[in-house]
Amino acid sequence: MKLFRGDKMIALRQVLLGVMAVIATTYAFAHVSLVSTMPAADSIVVKQPEKLTLNFADAVMLMNIKLVDAQKKEIPLNFKVNHAFKKSFDITVPQLVNGKYTVIWMTMGKDGHHMTGEYTFIIKKLK
Repeated sequence: MKLFRGDKMIALRQVLLGVMAVIATTYAFAHVSLVSTMPAADSIVVKQPEKLTLNFADAVMLMNIKLVDAQKKEIPLNFKVNHAFKKSFDITVPQLVNGKYTVIWMTMGKDGHHMTGEYTFIIKKLK
């Protein structure tokens, strides 16, 4: 026994394709990707970075950014939320020692969706 026949099967298929298209479109517009960073993600730098730079594919509001060392200790940043939507953000960093650091960020898109992510870099200053 078939549950759906003829026109009912075509209608069901069209409804399912429509729902999938809406979900895919919503997901694509809701998440703005991080396109580049400085220091670059997974890089080893030999000089003290003066700032962290995050570049996004579209304008977002940077809601939070944290810098933590290898022991998960948070490094204080002088970051305050600026309610402007921008594609690029520069955050000054204090003096850092050799080691691995993780940048943890949270943004909000113009549509209200929050995005989070993280990346790491290593400082290995020349002596």
